[in-house]
Amino acid sequence: MSAATEAPKEPEPLSDSVLLSALIQVERVSPDGSMLLRPVRDAQGAITDFECLHANPVAETILGSGAEGGLAGKRLRRLLPERDAAGWMAVLCAAEASERPVSAELSAARADSRGEGWLHCTAMKLQPCLLARFRDTSTSRRTAEALEQTRNRMVEILEGTPDVFFTVDSNWNITYANEHTEAISGREREQMLGKGLWEMLPLLAGTRYELTFRRVMAERLPARFEEALPPAHWYEVHAYPSGQGMSAFLREIRDRKLLEEERNALLAREHSLRLEAEALAHHRARELLAAQEKLVQSEKLAVAGQFAAGVGHEINNPLSFVLGNLHFAMEYLEGISGPVAGPESLQEPLEALRDARAGAERIRGILTDLKRFARGDESLLGPVDVREALEFSLSMATPHLRHRAQVERRFSPVPTVLANEGKLGQVFLNLLMNAAQAIPEGDAARHRIMLSTRMEDGKVVVEVSDTGRGMTPEVLERAFEPFFTTRRVGEGMGLGLSICLGLVQSMKGELSATSRPGVGSTFRVVLPTGTASPPLLTPTTAAMVSRRKRVLVIDDEPGIAAVFRRIIGRSHEVVVAQSGREALALLEKDDAFDRIFCDLMMADLTGMDVYETLSSRRQECLERFVFMTGGSFTERARTFLQTVPFPRIDKPFDPELIRSLVALAPPANGPRA
Repeated sequence: MSAATEAPKEPEPLSDSVLLSALIQVERVSPDGSMLLRPVRDAQGAITDFECLHANPVAETILGSGAEGGLAGKRLRRLLPERDAAGWMAVLCAAEASERPVSAELSAARADSRGEGWLHCTAMKLQPCLLARFRDTSTSRRTAEALEQTRNRMVEILEGTPDVFFTVDSNWNITYANEHTEAISGREREQMLGKGLWEMLPLLAGTRYELTFRRVMAERLPARFEEALPPAHWYEVHAYPSGQGMSAFLREIRDRKLLEEERNALLAREHSLRLEAEALAHHRARELLAAQEKLVQSEKLAVAGQFAAGVGHEINNPLSFVLGNLHFAMEYLEGISGPVAGPESLQEPLEALRDARAGAERIRGILTDLKRFARGDESLLGPVDVREALEFSLSMATPHLRHRAQVERRFSPVPTVLANEGKLGQVFLNLLMNAAQAIPEGDAARHRIMLSTRMEDGKVVVEVSDTGRGMTPEVLERAFEPFFTTRRVGEGMGLGLSICLGLVQSMKGELSATSRPGVGSTFRVVLPTGTASPPLLTPTTAAMVSRRKRVLVIDDEPGIAAVFRRIIGRSHEVVVAQSGREALALLEKDDAFDRIFCDLMMADLTGMDVYETLSSRRQECLERFVFMTGGSFTERARTFLQTVPFPRIDKPFDPELIRSLVALAPPANGPRA
C-alpha cells in the first residue's frame, strides 16, 4: 500500500504513555475537580459503570467519601447516590459515544458536609478513558435564586410606591409600568406593555419630558428635573439609563409647589429691598475702587519721579562732557584756515572727540539698561543677572543715597535667576529708596546700605540692608500691607512694599524682612535660578574678506543711511531704501545683497510687513536680514522679536558690530528676477 493510501495509525493509549503522568500532574494543580474514568462494560460491551483511575485533590474534596485510598479504584455507582449517579452516567456515556466534549449541570451531595449542591461537569474522551472536569456552581445557582427573589421583592416595592414608574427598551417600547402609570396614561398597564411610550403617554410628547428622556437615552447619563403636567400634576422626575433602555420615576409634588409659590410671594418685597441695598453697596464699592486706583497711580508716579531724577543725573554727567568736547573740537577745527601743521596739532581735538565718544557710549549703556527696565511684556520671564539689576537700580537711586549712607557690595558668585528684568529692577529700586528714607540726611559717613548676593538651598538670595531707624515688631508685621505707612500724611501711601511683594511673587519668588528699632532693616529677596542667558549679538573680531560686498540699508531716517556709508562705505557698496515699499520694489528686481539691514519700526511699511511679504515672495532673502530697533513699542513688535529667529541689533549700534556682520555675511548668489 502506498504512503498516500496508508490508513492512519491508532493513537497510543493514554494509559500506556508518558502523557498520562503529565496529564495527572497538570490536573493535580487545577482549581477545578478532575477525574480520569475508565468505562466498565458487560459481556455484550454495554457500559454498566465507570471506574475512577485518578482524582485530583479538588475532586477528592467535593466527591470523596473519606475512606482510605480516596476515589481511585472506586466505581461511580457505588461512589454516588443513585440519583446523582444516574446524571453522571448519562453525561459520561454521551461523552464516550461522542468525539466532542459533553457538558451538563448535575446535582451532587457534597462530601465536605456542605449538603446538596450543583456541579457543572464537562467530560471528554481520551482513548481509552474519559477525563471529567467539574466545578461547584452551587453558589452561582443560589445567587440566581436570590436575585429572582430580589426581583420579585422589587416588583412588590414598585407596585406599592405612590410614584409613577415605568421602563422602556432602546426602541422606546414600554417593558414595565406600575399601576400608578395608568393615572397619566388612561389605559390599563397590560395594554401598555410592548407599546411605544409616546403613543401610550401622549401628554409627555413634545415637552421637557421627551427632551430630557431622549438625552438620557442618548448620553447614558441620569437626569433629575421638575415639571408640570396638565391638567393638574407637577412631578419631580428621576430618569436614568437601565440596561439598553431607560427607567423613570415621577413623584407628585403639586402640594409642595403650591407652598413654594406662597413663600416666594412673601419674599418678593424683601428681595426688592435687598436689590436696592446691593445696588447702593456696589455703587459705594466702585467709588472706593476708583479711589484706590488713584492712590496706586499716585504711588507709581512718585516712583517714576524718583526714577526720572536718577536717570537725569546719570545722563546729564556724560552728556555734559559729550557736548563740551564736541563744542571744543568744532571750534578748533573751524578755526583752522590754512594747512595743518602736522598730526600733533590735531592731537587735542582728537582727544576731545575720543572723550565725547566715551560719553556717548556711557549714555548708550544707560539707555540699554532703561529699555530692559521698561520692557513692556511684564509676564515674560527669562534669565536675569541680579548683580546687573542691582547695579542699574543703584545708579538710579544714587542721588537719593549719597547724602545719607555709603553703599557696600558683598556679592558672591550666583547664577542667573528666572525673572523679569523690568519687574526686578522696580523691586530693587523700591527697596533702595525705602532704605534711603529710613536713614536721616547729613551723616553719610556713619550709615551703610549693604547689598549682598549668595546661594542658599539651591536658590539665589539678594539682601538689601540698612543701618536706619528700623521697625518695631508691630510695624514689621504690617509692613507689606497695602496702604499701611508710618510716614506723615502726604509723604507716602504705603503701597511700595506691597507692590514689591506682588512683583516678587509673580516671579515665583519670596520677599521678607527683618528689623530692629534703632539698628536697621534687611529685606530679603529669594528667586529661583534660571538657565544661562543666550549670547548677545556683539561685535566680533572677524577675518575681513577681501571681496567687496553689497549691503542694503532699509530705514526711513536719512541719518542712519549716512552713518552706514561712513562706517562701511569705503570698503563695501551701500544701497539705501528709505521706506519698506521702496525696499520691496528694489528686491523684486535685484536681491543680490550680501547683508540687508532693516529698521523694525517705519512710518510706511514696517520691517515686520517687509518680512511677511518676503516670506511668500523672496524667502531666501530673509537669511541675510538683520533687524534694527530703537525699542519695540507695540505688542506686535514684541511678539515678532520673540518669535522670528533672525539677528537683531539695538540703536545706537556699535560700528564694529556693523563691520563684523557685513564681513561674516555669506556671499549672495547673484541677482534673481
